Amino acid sequence: MSVSDPQNMHCQGIEHLSRYFAVNFRIIARDSCFLVSSVATRKKHEPTPHVYPSDKLGDLRVGWIYNQAYSLALSKNYRDSLARFDEVIRLEPSYFHAWNQKGLCYYFLGRYRLAIKCFDKASTMCSRFVEPHINKGCALQRLDKFVGAIECFDDAESIQQGLFEVLDNKAISLIALGDFTGALTCLDRCVLMGVVKPSVHTLRSICFLALEQFSEGLLDLEIALKLDPLNRHALALRKAFNENIIA
Repeated sequence: MSVSDPQNMHCQGIEHLSRYFAVNFRIIARDSCFLVSSVATRKKHEPTPHVYPSDKLGDLRVGWIYNQAYSLALSKNYRDSLARFDEVIRLEPSYFHAWNQKGLCYYFLGRYRLAIKCFDKASTMCSRFVEPHINKGCALQRLDKFVGAIECFDDAESIQQGLFEVLDNKAISLIALGDFTGALTCLDRCVLMGVVKPSVHTLRSICFLALEQFSEGLLDLEIALKLDPLNRHALALRKAFNENIIA
């Protein structure tokens, strides 16, 4: 078989594309993790004074400080928010929502190991609180600890099934470990749930292209770009495919 033989050129193209994945899929996964975790860690339980027992004089003060800390976090003032959550925890050490939010401040400051300690504290205090499991998994992904991250996402799913944030993040870790078939199983569940997000179709395209299922991969790329024409990862993947396979 000559170098110019079409079949040989196709094989070389696949090899080049595989190298592209090897270099770039973790970058894509890490970026997707950050975006997804920003959604996953939104506060679902808005703090109000009635959360605290009414017979405690400091209830209203704790609730007021918590709200202030949460507002600072929403404005991305994580350092000041962290100080306020510390004050909440000093006044109400068992308030697990505050520990979870403190962990998020550390997460967005890039201090992932400290974030993990806070998430562990929150989940220990309330074992059925799903968010710290998801958040810990996201933090472990940022540390490239993908096996541990998957365990966290499995723990989260044992508490509440069918969460997009769990399935999408678990798929990212599986892609990072090279388990593209397992990742597709998670992403297919997202599609069946009716989730319409560019990240889902971009990650699906990575899996299909890595498994050399090119028509399916390109279809998901086009869906991702239709949802977000400026999706840089989808654009880069399509460019890599065109250069290494079609050319």
